[in-house]
Amino acid sequence: MNDAPDLVVLLYRADWTRLSLAAEVSHTIDHDLEALRSETRVPGTGMPTRPLGPRGPHRPVAGFGRRARPTGNEWETATDLQGTETSRSTLLLAPVGRARHQGDGFVSGCDGDRTWTEFEEEGRQVEAIGGPKPPLWSLLRPSWLLTGFTLEILRSVTACGRAALQVVATPRPSIRQSTAGWHHSVDRIEVIVDAELGILLRREEIFEGKPLSLTELVSVRFDPAEAADDARFRPPSGWEAAEKNAKFPSPDGPGWELAKLATGLTAGGLGALIKSKPADPFGQATSEGPEAAMPEDEPMAPGASPVSDEVLHLLHDSENHQAPGIEATLHHWHDFATMLSRIPDRVRRAGFGGIGSLVDAAGQRIPTDHAVSRLRISGPDRYRIDTVLSASKDGLVATICNGQQCWKIYDEGVTARPAGPPPSEIGDLFDPSWLLESRLTGGTETVIGGRPGYRLAVASDDPRWPTMFSPDEVVVDAELGFLLCSISHAGPRAVTRYELRDVTTGYAGEPGDFQPDLPPGTPVVEEDPDDGAPPGPVNFPGAMAGAFARKAAKDAQSAVQGFVDFIRGGGTRLPANLGHVPPSFSWDDRRRCG
Repeated sequence: MNDAPDLVVLLYRADWTRLSLAAEVSHTIDHDLEALRSETRVPGTGMPTRPLGPRGPHRPVAGFGRRARPTGNEWETATDLQGTETSRSTLLLAPVGRARHQGDGFVSGCDGDRTWTEFEEEGRQVEAIGGPKPPLWSLLRPSWLLTGFTLEILRSVTACGRAALQVVATPRPSIRQSTAGWHHSVDRIEVIVDAELGILLRREEIFEGKPLSLTELVSVRFDPAEAADDARFRPPSGWEAAEKNAKFPSPDGPGWELAKLATGLTAGGLGALIKSKPADPFGQATSEGPEAAMPEDEPMAPGASPVSDEVLHLLHDSENHQAPGIEATLHHWHDFATMLSRIPDRVRRAGFGGIGSLVDAAGQRIPTDHAVSRLRISGPDRYRIDTVLSASKDGLVATICNGQQCWKIYDEGVTARPAGPPPSEIGDLFDPSWLLESRLTGGTETVIGGRPGYRLAVASDDPRWPTMFSPDEVVVDAELGFLLCSISHAGPRAVTRYELRDVTTGYAGEPGDFQPDLPPGTPVVEEDPDDGAPPGPVNFPGAMAGAFARKAAKDAQSAVQGFVDFIRGGGTRLPANLGHVPPSFSWDDRRRCG
């Protein structure tokens, strides 16, 4: 369609906060087919498929379903519902990000600053659930379609009296398709896109050749009179009740007392143990290479303009999402003192000061780490990662994957498992389309490792944004579209930095590059990829409390090293030497723990 609008730009720049409309919403779901999808496993991982994206663009529709509650993680919620069900609700939007969504047994909304929801469950309850965000995320924030799909405009149509486009989205292979623990578990998604506003008027999922779910606006009125009533965008039971039941845990919230007790006893003791160990500045200095210090860049100018259409297409259209024929050197730095300073006060207060004591002590003793790896990649499951300089003590020498088997070679042994993608930090660099779910500004030209790129600032109001250490600045290769650099800051200081250098393309791979050269008789430990652990959110304080309590009872010194390794892992996963990983950790965190 030569006269069709630019779909990438239209979906990315859709802005629900400027809309004033009222609509009726219809939602239909096949519970039997949904149960079948929930049982489907990602090949080679043993992981249940997740609905449509690493940051969950397929959010559950609050109140839809006879026992539905807006959890935000529908793949975690067991259900015995059967058959096909259709529900109705109403949607009201007003400028400056005000919203109200109401249906049978629930009402949710946003007053422009805070989001809330009320639902009928053992009596009427109300929760505050963070900053401004829209209901019906998958319709009103359609940029998720740009992250992992091939989009095809079929034809121009009319829907709700609006000029629109019928588009089919088909999951596309990517080097990061399952590195973050997610998988597009549908055949395709058929959507109707408003040709002016960019929001979705209709969205239908097809799984196993059958309709799985359908969400659509069945009528739309613009500039409705009821949008002028501010009271509609506040919780009916008041903000005091909403904040009392805040969805995000607080140091006084349910489930924190046990974590506080265990964490306080163990973390306080570990902090004292760290402080009692004499520093070794000579050893630290002699172990550092010439590039041990993290490179420092001038801060980006505040108030940068939105990213250009050219960069949007570079992130979405690049043919390098599977990283075919790439060789590069990956440098990685962690500034631990700055990283630890970023831990929220509510976590530092957990354990009556124990976590704070441990954090302060560890921050004084852990230097900035610098690690270097050599990458050779010939596709999403054909790669070799050789350790050049290691910051950890796990003894990992190389990770090799030949498309059928993946080996990890250590100083003291070899493990093997079915082929899978490379570590998530590598997948995020070579398929940066995930950035299209965030707010991107800037685009000044710069040079990294001799290659030209565009420097961008990254921000998000999405509560599903992975961790407090997510990147807030990146450099996109101006030719190849992947990330040359990814940086996370705490204030003006860089906390962590990934940087690609010595990048070459056209690498086809030499015989034996993706096959380990093991001496005859070398024992290989087979790993079980099918642990059946369901995905779930990371419970930072609870996980730390449980892990430290168990391990500190056996070996306090080992727990200190475990905490150091935990921080070196970015604060989002625990090493295997901390014992059993609590169920609140995500499947990907468990997978990394072995």
